[in-house]
Amino acid sequence: MAGNSSHPIHIHPVRPLYRFTATALGASMWFFLMYRAKKDGAALLGWKHPWDH
Repeated sequence: MAGNSSHPIHIHPVRPLYRFTATALGASMWFFLMYRAKKDGAALLGWKHPWDH
């Protein structure tokens, strides 16, 4: 059993710059995916051939 009551793992708080950067990169990824799905979603899902214009 543990000798003291404190938890052995200490997680440091994340710097705000890293949180903002992670949020911005994640949002830009989803915006790009939705943009590409709007442009060629039918070809991606197999409803239309990409070479048929």
